[in-house]
Amino acid sequence: MTTKTDFHSIMELKENFKPKERGWIDQEEAAQVKKVLELDGRTDIELQNIRDMAVMLYGQWSSSSRADGKYEEMDAYMDAMSAICAVVDGMKMRRGLEV
Repeated sequence: MTTKTDFHSIMELKENFKPKERGWIDQEEAAQVKKVLELDGRTDIELQNIRDMAVMLYGQWSSSSRADGKYEEMDAYMDAMSAICAVVDGMKMRRGLEV
């Protein structure tokens, strides 16, 4: 069971999570994503929902940054989104779900 809405979880993650390395997420970062998004307590549908919302929000933030000419910020949002998806998809695979 989660203690906050998906939106609030993602906003908290946005403020506190920046992947250290492009295209890679280490165990410490993966644990942070899992903790903030409360992934261990989510049902299969809730895992998909949080992933979908993360893609939607990070995509919007990335597009807005690109429109403002903030390309480094745009890349940072895309890297964070990819890392979040990797963590969620890994959990889905371990549960035997489609990715």
